[in-house]
Amino acid sequence: MSVNKSNLLYFFVFFSLCLSICSCSSDSVDVNDIVPYRKIDVSLNLDYHNELTNNTALYFSDVYGQSVGYRNHGIIVFRANDQYYAYDATCTHDVEADEHVELNDPDDPDAWEGVAVCPICESEFLIQNGAFPINESVAKHPLKSYRTSKSGNMLRIYN
Repeated sequence: MSVNKSNLLYFFVFFSLCLSICSCSSDSVDVNDIVPYRKIDVSLNLDYHNELTNNTALYFSDVYGQSVGYRNHGIIVFRANDQYYAYDATCTHDVEADEHVELNDPDDPDAWEGVAVCPICESEFLIQNGAFPINESVAKHPLKSYRTSKSGNMLRIYN
């Protein structure tokens, strides 16, 4: 049985090309790879949180006694145009930090700019824009988001 040397050469070239393509890495990183998975499935009674009006956000360290968020950092719930968004309050720059991002004085309507700030690295996340970091921040990835669904006066937050 004879092997054609040119076919063998093509095989090795093709094999090398496939290997190099498969081993290339992408520059894009999924926030789910940065903030580890933690099961979230809680419901908020919106009758008790009537301060969650249009274009406002609230921070929850727990929901009815159940700790939420990665490392129990809590979650931020944002409402815009009757849509609800939920984000993990873990800074994507240093997920193992003991601190969590904080809303910039949501009790003062004049100060509320829709921003959450990390007290350690001072990264700022624009909550109204999908919780993406503001350009000057050291964090390069948005806050981890969770799914939401509303039924009547109940808001379910889950992954």
